[in-house]
Amino acid sequence: MRIKINAVAAATAMVLGCFSTAANANLVITEYIEGSSNNKAVEVSNMGGSAIDLDANAYKLILFGNGADASKPGNTETLTGTLAPGKSLVFHNSGAADAFKVGNASTVTYFNGDDALVLTKDDVVIDRFGKRGEDPGTAWTDPSDANFSTANKTLRRKASVTTGDTVAEADFPGTNNQWLVFDIDTADGLGCSGEGACSSEATPGLLLLTEYIEGSSNNKAIEISNVGGSAIDLDANVYKLTLFGNGADASNPGNSETLTGTLDPGKSLVFHNSGAADAFKVGNASTVTFFNGDDALVLTKDDVVIDRFGKRGEDPGSAWTDPNDANFSTANKTLRRKASVTAGDTIAEADFPGTNNQWAVFDIDTADGLGCAGEGTCDGSVTPPEPPLPETGPCTGCETLTPVADPTTFNAEIYYSDIVSGEFANAEELKNALSAIIAKEHKQLTYKQVWSTLTYADQDPNDDKKVIEIYTGTSISKYDNQTSGSGVGKWNREHVWAKSHGFPSESQWGYTDAHHLRPSDPGINTARSNNDFGACKDTGEEVLFNGVGTGNYLDKATDCWEPRDEVKGDVARMIMYMDTRYQGTDTATTQMPDLVAVDRLTTADEDSAPLIGTLCTLYAWNQLDAVDTYEQNRNNQVYKYQGNRNPFIDRPELVQQVYGAVCGDDPNPVLEVEGDIVTPESVTEGAAYTLDASAIKAGEAVTLTYKWEQMVAEEKILVGNEAILSLTAPMVKADETLNFTLTISDGKLETTKDVSLNVINVPLTLNVEFAGTTKVTEGDKTSITATVTGAPEGTSYSWKQVSGDIALFTATGLTLDVTSPSVNINQVLVFELTASVDGESFSQSVSIEVLNAEDNGWTKPDGAGSLGGFITLLLPLIWLRRRQG
Repeated sequence: MRIKINAVAAATAMVLGCFSTAANANLVITEYIEGSSNNKAVEVSNMGGSAIDLDANAYKLILFGNGADASKPGNTETLTGTLAPGKSLVFHNSGAADAFKVGNASTVTYFNGDDALVLTKDDVVIDRFGKRGEDPGTAWTDPSDANFSTANKTLRRKASVTTGDTVAEADFPGTNNQWLVFDIDTADGLGCSGEGACSSEATPGLLLLTEYIEGSSNNKAIEISNVGGSAIDLDANVYKLTLFGNGADASNPGNSETLTGTLDPGKSLVFHNSGAADAFKVGNASTVTFFNGDDALVLTKDDVVIDRFGKRGEDPGSAWTDPNDANFSTANKTLRRKASVTAGDTIAEADFPGTNNQWAVFDIDTADGLGCAGEGTCDGSVTPPEPPLPETGPCTGCETLTPVADPTTFNAEIYYSDIVSGEFANAEELKNALSAIIAKEHKQLTYKQVWSTLTYADQDPNDDKKVIEIYTGTSISKYDNQTSGSGVGKWNREHVWAKSHGFPSESQWGYTDAHHLRPSDPGINTARSNNDFGACKDTGEEVLFNGVGTGNYLDKATDCWEPRDEVKGDVARMIMYMDTRYQGTDTATTQMPDLVAVDRLTTADEDSAPLIGTLCTLYAWNQLDAVDTYEQNRNNQVYKYQGNRNPFIDRPELVQQVYGAVCGDDPNPVLEVEGDIVTPESVTEGAAYTLDASAIKAGEAVTLTYKWEQMVAEEKILVGNEAILSLTAPMVKADETLNFTLTISDGKLETTKDVSLNVINVPLTLNVEFAGTTKVTEGDKTSITATVTGAPEGTSYSWKQVSGDIALFTATGLTLDVTSPSVNINQVLVFELTASVDGESFSQSVSIEVLNAEDNGWTKPDGAGSLGGFITLLLPLIWLRRRQG
C-alpha cells in the first residue's frame, strides 16, 4: 500500500484552511485596476507573517493577452528585493494619471479587461487574475454579481484571502468570487493589501531590535520595538532575547530574557543594566545587557531567529566595525536602527553589520532615544506598553487562561507540511506522522482549565454568554457549570472517549485533552456512562431530556450509545483524534497508553482497557455529518489554549487516508486476484525460461492485462506484456538473482506481484594445446606455442616463469621463446600461461626439462634418447566467462 496526499486533497485543505489561516510567506495579487485611458495598475502583496526574499527564487508577473495560453507569455515583470509581511509591490502604466503612479512603471500593465495575469515562483503558478488561454471578449464577469467586471473597474482581493489561486486555466472569477468591486479610477487602495483605502489598513506586527547602547561603565541598554501596524501577543509564542558572549555559538547561549505581554504598534520594550546611570534606566533591568562591544544579541520566536545584533559565533576583538563608515562601532556608541528597516536580520552567523549597514550612529552615552523606535529622540510622550488586561473568568470558579497559540495566524499548509507531500507505505505510517505533528505543541491543561477552554470552544454562536451541550443541543449559561451539588440545570465536562477506557487519572493527558471534552447535561452524561458508540437506534431506547426525546439512543444490553445525528460526525472525529494523538509513542510524557478504536463493541471485561468502539460505524458517521463552521471554530479555540489541533477537522480527507482501508473504503484500492505465478526454482545462465501468470484470475469473465518489469540497477525496465514471459537467462560471473514485478490490471484496478529468479553460473571448459620442444640441453633455445579453442573475443595472454633456475624468455601472445639456463644437474623449468578477459584471469602451466651438458669423455649410454619434435598436450582449462548482463 502506498499513501500519498494528492493534489485534490491538498487543494481541499487549502480551502478549509481559509477559515483560520494566514500564510507564513504568501505572495498574492491583491489589487487590479483597469480604468479609463491608461489608468491601469496591479498590486502584489505578502499576505504572510514573514519576509519574502524575492531574489531567492524567480518570482514573475506575466501578462497573457487576448487568450494566449501558457506557451505564449507576454510582457513580464521579475520581482526583486525583500518584501516584508503586509507590504505590497505595485506596477503601474507609465501613461496613467498621477494617482495611479504608485510603485514602478511596467509594461505588464498593458492589459485590457480581457487579458490574464499570472504570478509564478520558479515557473510554478502561485496566483492568477483572469483565465489563461481564454479571451472572454470584453471582460470576465460574474453571473452572481452584476457589478463585477474586469474592465473599467478597480478590484481588491477580499481580506480573507491569504493564499493564491493556483489553477491559471480555471474559470474566473469562479463560484467563490474573491474580489470586491470599486468604481472605475479608484486608486486609494494602491500600495497596501486589504479591502479598504490604504489609510485605514494596518500591517502585521513586526518585532525588531531598534536601539543598542554600549556606553561608559554600565551604561548599557537594548530596545525592542513593534514596527508593524498591529499588536503582537508576546505570550502566544516564545519570544526570547539571548546574549552570546565572547564568540559563543548557537550551542552556548548566555543570559536571556523572555518577552511577555502585548506590544502595541509603535511601542517598545527596553532592558537596561541595573548599574547604569538613571538616564538609561528605561524599562526593566536585565542581565541580557551584560555585554561589551564584542558580544552578540539574538532575538528569536519559538527558537527561530527573527533578528540579531552582532555576529553569533565570532569574537571580533573589541568591537564590530564598518570599513565603509569609520564612525560605526559596537563599542562606546549608541546605535539606532534606521527607520527604513522593516524586516529582521535573520542570519545570526552572517557578517555584521554587512554591506548594507542598517544602523545610525550616535555619541557614547546618548540615551534620549530609549523607549521609542526610530532614528530620532523620544519626545517624552512615549510610555512603556501597558500589560494586557486579564480576561474575566468565563464561568463559575473558572480561571483566566493565557493563549498559547494564535488561530488567526494558523497556516494548515505549514502545520501539516510533514504529511502534505509525504509518502507513506501504509495507513499506520501516516497515522504515526500525524500523531507526531499534533503532539509537538500540545500543552497539558489542568482539569480546572478545561472548564474555561470549553466556554470558548463550545460557545453558542448566537449568544456569547452560553455554551451548547453536546447530546441535548441545549444552549446553557456558561456560569451554570456544575462545580458541586446537584447537576440539575447545570452542565459538566463529558469525556467523549470515556476516561475509564485507558486514562482514569487526572494526571494523564487524555483526561484533560479538550479536543474530546464537551459540555453535557449531567443526567445525559450519566446515561451515556462509559458505553461505546455504535448503531443501536433500532435495538435501544431513546434518551429523554425534560421529558422530550433527544435523538440519542442507549442499548443497555450491549452497552451501546448512539448520539444524535447532528453530532455524529463530531463524535467520530473526536474519537479518531484520540486514537491518533495517543499512539503510545510519548508515554513517558503523557502517561497515556496506546488508545485504539476497534471495530466492535467492547466487553464489560474491557471497561478499563484503552479501547473504544465502533470504528467503522464512526467512519460512516464521519461521512454522514461533515465538518461545519462550529466544529472548525471549536478546533481553533482548543488550539488557542491547548496548542494543538484535530487534523480530521482541518483536513477531513485524512479520515479516509487513515481509516478507509479497514472500513471497506480503501483510498488506494487494489485488484483482488487468485492464483500464483509459476516460476522455475532456478535457471542456468544462457538457458531459456518462462514466468507463467496465466493461472491468475480475478473472477469470471474478467479480462486482465499484464505488465512485466525487471529491476535493473535502480530502474524498472519493461520486458513483457503477456501472461507468460519468455526470456533467456543472461551470462553471469557468479550466481545472481533477477527481480521482476508483474502489474496485473482489469482496466480499473491493479495489483502487483514480485518474482525473484536465481541464475546459476556454469564454468566453461576449454581445450588448450601446447606444442614445442620441452626437453633441451642447457644453453639451448626452444619455443612453446599454445592453442586455445573457443576463447572469448578480446582474450589476452601473458607468460611467467614460476619455478626452476631463472631463464631468459620472451613471450608474444600464445608463443613462448626460452633460452635455457646453465644447470649443474638436470632440472625442470615451469612456465605459466595466463589468459585474461574482462577482468577475469585463469592460468595453466607447461614444463621444460633442461639437461646438464656432457663432460669430456662421457659417453651417452645405449638406449638413451631425447624428446624431439612436437609433443602435443591436451589440457583442460576451467574458464569462467564474464557475465553477459
